[in-house]
Amino acid sequence: MGKLIMVSSVTYAMKGKELLKSYGIRAEVERTPKNSQSKGCGYSLYVPQDTDEAENILKENGIKVMGRAKRGKE
Repeated sequence: MGKLIMVSSVTYAMKGKELLKSYGIRAEVERTPKNSQSKGCGYSLYVPQDTDEAENILKENGIKVMGRAKRGKE
């Protein structure tokens, strides 16, 4: 099951999506559910597979990860 990776801005969410795509990891930009205790901008990357690897790639490339959240649809 994939998870939402919360990021610090919508800009980082969009950059992160493209970065992960270049590594062959699918990601979608989504609003962070209001029920999660978000410290970010309200945007996350939904990563259906390889969530740990995706988070590491984001961090290694200077994208600040604010945590993880459960997807509202799951």
